[in-house]
Amino acid sequence: MTRRLLASTFLAASTALIATATATPTASAQEAGGWEFDGVPSWSNPHSGDSFTFRGRVFLDYGDITFDTAGVETDYSDSEIRTARLGVTGSFGGVDYVAEFDWINEAIGANDVYLTFDADLFDVKVGHMKTTNSIEELTSSRYITFMERGLGTDLFGLDRRVGVTLARGGDNYSLSAGVYGGRPGDLSQSLELDDSSAISARATRTFNTNDATVHLGASVRHMDYGDAGTRIRVRPQTHITDRVVTADFRPGRPLGEAETSFFWGLEFAAVNGPFHVEAEWFNQTLDGPTGDPDFSAQYINFAWFITGETRSYSASSGKFGRTRPTTTVSEGGAGAWEVAVRYDRADLDSVAAGELTNWTLGVNWYLEDHVRIMANLVDGQLSVPGAADTDVSGAQLRLQWDF
Repeated sequence: MTRRLLASTFLAASTALIATATATPTASAQEAGGWEFDGVPSWSNPHSGDSFTFRGRVFLDYGDITFDTAGVETDYSDSEIRTARLGVTGSFGGVDYVAEFDWINEAIGANDVYLTFDADLFDVKVGHMKTTNSIEELTSSRYITFMERGLGTDLFGLDRRVGVTLARGGDNYSLSAGVYGGRPGDLSQSLELDDSSAISARATRTFNTNDATVHLGASVRHMDYGDAGTRIRVRPQTHITDRVVTADFRPGRPLGEAETSFFWGLEFAAVNGPFHVEAEWFNQTLDGPTGDPDFSAQYINFAWFITGETRSYSASSGKFGRTRPTTTVSEGGAGAWEVAVRYDRADLDSVAAGELTNWTLGVNWYLEDHVRIMANLVDGQLSVPGAADTDVSGAQLRLQWDF
């Protein structure tokens, strides 16, 4: 399987190299561009603007989590390669491209695989990408504050799909909207998409006041599940455990089959020097099951770079980027140190599936620009009507490297 992934990535790389090789740079362009190695091989032609770079990431996780229900404990202690991706990115003929694939779990999974065209008023993205929802979801997992995103992103299935996105951004705003078809499965087995579809839109506005940057945003999504229905489910901020909140709306299930859904979300974030805060409110209503049930989720987190760094933010895309340590460990410094706390809540009481609340305490050590160690302590509780509460507690670690 690994050979299949490497072959796919090599094919994508070879295609880009052949394409860029068709444009012969001038002597001066060759001197300014050509091949470079800044942690990873890259090629550029400053005369034509063409470029090619390998990209990837590896997350190595360990967790030790305990579920306690009426005095009965269930322990989860395991390590995993949470993410292992490899791909290419660059530009050719004025068109930007990204092709990145996951190669864990004995399957080839498509991640960001799309082309971006500059259409003057908008950038047009075509391919496999995320729908236009949630600052937490749209911020790369390389740059999020905690090991897991806010509960609502998983609960409501904010994910990647094959489609088209229009995006426009400026110094203090971003606008985006998209139309999407289904999702591919294991690419080593089939290129067929499921029969679901979605449309989404998002708008953000950024305000700069004194030393603070304030982000406000809102997004919507309408989903058609085809004939498959859906499940509303989530883990308690730990990936090594079972899902503890589940409501099944697939065909033939007692709760009824979900035909469509409508999602909306509100976003708030602020950055002031070494401090930042982020919060979102999610809501989703299902059409099909009796009573058209709706569900909600919220989170808020506060964080502080005790070494003085400022979290990177882009107003033109309405999301966070890479935070670089002032002085890296390789330069003889301490790197960047960050402490953070988050409160999370997911409410499925409309179908008596319970309410999950979570506290997460995080410490992040940015050793280098592309290397980070994360530590999370998790404490949560699941309350289901007519059943004993389940307490969730434990610790998790991650070693992260990306390029």
